[in-house]
Amino acid sequence: MRNAVSALVLDNGQVVFELYNQGGAPDATANAYSMTKSLTSLAVGEALCAGKIKSLDDAAETYVPALEGTAYGKATLRQLLTYTSGAEDPGGNGYVGIHNRMNYNAMVTHKRSLVSLIKAHGDTSRFKPGEKFFYNGLDSQTLSLVVRNATGMPLPAWFESTVWQQAGAESPAAWFVDTEGNGNAEILFFATTRDFARIGQYVLERLTDQAGNDCIRAYLKEASKPLVNKGYWPAAPSWGYALHTGADGNTWMFGANGQRIGINVAKKRVFVTTSNRNSDRTDEVGPGFLAR
Repeated sequence: MRNAVSALVLDNGQVVFELYNQGGAPDATANAYSMTKSLTSLAVGEALCAGKIKSLDDAAETYVPALEGTAYGKATLRQLLTYTSGAEDPGGNGYVGIHNRMNYNAMVTHKRSLVSLIKAHGDTSRFKPGEKFFYNGLDSQTLSLVVRNATGMPLPAWFESTVWQQAGAESPAAWFVDTEGNGNAEILFFATTRDFARIGQYVLERLTDQAGNDCIRAYLKEASKPLVNKGYWPAAPSWGYALHTGADGNTWMFGANGQRIGINVAKKRVFVTTSNRNSDRTDEVGPGFLAR
């Protein structure tokens, strides 16, 4: 726990453990980092089940004509969700999902749009669509544009009106956006530990048929399956629709610097931790909170 800023366990929806450390507090927000990718997937599921998205097998360019002809536009929504678009990762190594820093920073500091960022790196493919998992955050970014055009609402607004409200979140949260208000769909979502736990509970209740409709239940059950072998990271070897299957068999959302949401369906338990730095202990100790 020396590395943790916060940790919380829900058991059957009740808080049974809560800790704050190193300046953490119940009302302090934390950076989700790549857990944001999982939140984008939840928003896509809600759009699908609201009839805004017709099929996960639609090409992204069906909803975002501006990306027509690019590797991201040609990929299906299912391929984008599973990170199998095949598109070249611009400046990343396939593991950390980092792009050309100058172009990416220009987007988050409102000097260029998300569309222009994706188009700038959408000319080449590394693999055939659907062929191989490749950790490219622009797959999630493309889904941000799909959600906006399909629902008529930017990703942050759509997420707030669906997932956030249904989860019963209580505190303000924040997304980074581009020049046009499009949500940054892969990193930099901020929320409190308790509201991260509520998001985990939102997923758990739909995986256990306690809430939601048949469509969103089916979506999340598929999303949390080990659909793709990532080929690295023993702590979480498999990937579904932007949800990880851990080595412990549970469903996880993972973010850099020790951000985690873990969901144990059998025990109806949710574990959340936030941190300021990565530690091997996070993935050693974390599963224990779910398994006890």
